[in-house]
Amino acid sequence: MSEGIINNISNTSIRKIKVVVDLEDPFSPELPLEDFVKIRNMKPEPPRYRIVNIEVVTCPEDHQPVLVTECGRCPKFIRRFQDEIVCRRIIP
Repeated sequence: MSEGIINNISNTSIRKIKVVVDLEDPFSPELPLEDFVKIRNMKPEPPRYRIVNIEVVTCPEDHQPVLVTECGRCPKFIRRFQDEIVCRRIIP
């Protein structure tokens, strides 16, 4: 470790978004589950509709949204623990 640089551990919460996809109508927009139920007044039923879970976090380094699966490529990524991403942060 260089002089004047401190390693810090950062825990970032994972946000889970459920999105409804219409498999029969390609022009139907994908909607978050809550919006789908509010707009259509029904629950999405298979086989026409599929619910996709998307997990995103805000990167502690550049504050940009990223998919959780992309975190594994980052050299500062340590691990995923429960509903959090654990990363190394360097504070000058």
